[in-house]
Amino acid sequence: MNYVFKDILISASKEKEVFAAELFAEELEMRTGKAPVVASKPEGECYIELKLFNESESEDFRIEQDSKKITVTAHRLRSLIYGYSMFLRKSVVRDGELVLTKDISGDYSPYMPVRGHQLSYTDMNNTYEAWSEKQYERYIRDLMMFGMNTVEGCLGKDEKPTKLMKYSFEEITRLKSAICQRLDIDFSMWSPFTSKRSDGESAEYLVENCKDIPEFNIFFPPGGDPGDLQAEDFFKRCKTVKEELNKHFPDMELWPSAQAPHEYDDWGDRFIKEMAKLPEEIDGVVYGPNHPFTLDTMRRSIDLKYPIRYYPDVGHNVRCEIPVHFDREDWHYAYASTLSREAVNPRPSEYRLVHRLTKQYVCGSVSYSEGVNDDVNKFVFGALDFDPDSELREILRDYARSFFPEADTEKMVDVIFGLEQNWNGDPAENSSVDNVFNTLMKMKTDKLEENWRFVLLLFRAICDKIVRDRRIFELDLIDDAKTQIRKGELEKAKEILSTDFSAEYKKLRDRLFPLAESLFNLIGMQLDVEHFGGMGVERGCTLDTIDMPVTDRQYLLKKLEQHPDREYMTDIIDRNKVAKDEYYFSFAEQGFEVAGKQKGEFYMNFRGDDNADAALPMCMTKVYDHFNFDCKVAGLTGGDYELRVTYKSRPNDKIIHHKVTVNGNVVHDGAQFGGRRDEEYEKKYLAGGYQSIVYDIPKKYLQNGCADLEITEPLDGFMISEFRFTKKR
Repeated sequence: MNYVFKDILISASKEKEVFAAELFAEELEMRTGKAPVVASKPEGECYIELKLFNESESEDFRIEQDSKKITVTAHRLRSLIYGYSMFLRKSVVRDGELVLTKDISGDYSPYMPVRGHQLSYTDMNNTYEAWSEKQYERYIRDLMMFGMNTVEGCLGKDEKPTKLMKYSFEEITRLKSAICQRLDIDFSMWSPFTSKRSDGESAEYLVENCKDIPEFNIFFPPGGDPGDLQAEDFFKRCKTVKEELNKHFPDMELWPSAQAPHEYDDWGDRFIKEMAKLPEEIDGVVYGPNHPFTLDTMRRSIDLKYPIRYYPDVGHNVRCEIPVHFDREDWHYAYASTLSREAVNPRPSEYRLVHRLTKQYVCGSVSYSEGVNDDVNKFVFGALDFDPDSELREILRDYARSFFPEADTEKMVDVIFGLEQNWNGDPAENSSVDNVFNTLMKMKTDKLEENWRFVLLLFRAICDKIVRDRRIFELDLIDDAKTQIRKGELEKAKEILSTDFSAEYKKLRDRLFPLAESLFNLIGMQLDVEHFGGMGVERGCTLDTIDMPVTDRQYLLKKLEQHPDREYMTDIIDRNKVAKDEYYFSFAEQGFEVAGKQKGEFYMNFRGDDNADAALPMCMTKVYDHFNFDCKVAGLTGGDYELRVTYKSRPNDKIIHHKVTVNGNVVHDGAQFGGRRDEEYEKKYLAGGYQSIVYDIPKKYLQNGCADLEITEPLDGFMISEFRFTKKR
């Protein structure tokens, strides 16, 4: 049932109730263009009453509704804000009036005690550094609409100021803390420890920068990423710093993270040993990227007196804790190359999965983020922290109603789901890309084009379509060019591969810069380095990566220029072809569904977004980095074989157990890589920094043509991009 709220009256009498009413009135005026009346008593046919009752630390609230009369009762200011936000989340604007789409009566109680987001202020982030105090408060209030109760700032002595920053690091810390105090939410501070400073110097630095801020509830020092102290030294510094900070903030809690510095192989074990001493100064621990053990191991190893707070990375797509399709690692290289690490990335279904996998272990989360490219993900994760049983589609409806109140809610929801689905499989094979683009183009209005969230989604949709259209176009060119190469018509092949893009494609590509300019003007988003001041191409600078190779078109043109020889070029285009009784595998081309599930947490070091010179064929752009790899192969019925592995070079002369086995038979166990290096092959088929190593696989190692290939190295691991079994000649 719909309820039309026309000429709303907001009732509030106590000081905090009146403040909440003023905030609520701003929200209503922003949506309808009309300022509601704020009165001390409820009256008339249409009102919303805000009441504080038995003030306490409880975040619970109640909403009672009788048609168009609503009363929100809560124990504290933040919960009054949550209460009126529920009204906003379920309302749309029609003909200038707010329409509540359902009865919102009920008792509300957040599931997780910690529900927050880190809003950093560093040279690395792609948006936040450019914001004013007003913009920070607006975003924090947006996040509170979905139940956030913690904002985390960042403070590091090595941070560098940028031209976009409006405040010093000390000023922004004070500003965020003041906003949190005003809105009755907790303020947390992330700040790393390094060996460049002593324990006393670290404490002095933090006290000096924080002693005058109005609110400081939680201190979060990361163990690593960054940080370079061994575990015992890290805990010692934690104690010193907390003692000094508690002189100014007696109730401030200490929550260090189990993020391991890369310098110490045993850091995780030492961390657990220190926690086993039950240190009194520690109130809880944080689980985040670069962890030395799994979340399950951490919870089993640390006493229950210490709750665990999750630090999920909701902003990055590759080279990160939770890459796109983290459960199967199949994000297509065409997207990974062009959209890179911090592209606009609504991934609602994936982050619901992450939440389901982690929620039983933790007391909540404060997400890691470098800007607003992950805006949808923040709201999804925050909403699930508040109520993990929420339906995902309803969360996205709330997002659409909250931030696009005049748009078609269901279409906006389908657009967001569609953007996530765009990244499934090869873009050339995914018609969702065109559907999402067409829907957004039809939805465009002058008002929506002034809404940064709409522009953000439109920018991503156009990026996806650019990648899809270019890939389809280039794959057709490559197919025709290969025919000419086999015929020896190399100039004809070059001519085909040099075919210019259509006018329609160029027009589409030209849409991106104005949208990027709009996002910079609206929210300071930095979508390239040159024009908008982004730190680097992987820091959300999509304009700098969108034209990266999505096929081997440029690679083949480069080879034709360097080696205009039919035999050579035929070998190049047949690079990955093998006979029926041979086998070729590429992490980029075949993916993990073929390789099978791997043991432990591996790292996918994607290289496509720095391949502007097209030195790499696309099949080499995904590099698997781990301590072990296992893959089952069949059909090897041709006698003796050679196994050729393409390793990404990471020289380490300390390695003594780089081990390669086939069906349990040891092929090599010794120095790094072993086998025979084939430099001629490298020169012809690989790029700098890669090595081709060949191992002999006698027929007796195979079992009816089957090979269980296993590569292990326990010290430093290894990086590989491809391998092949070919008959020994």
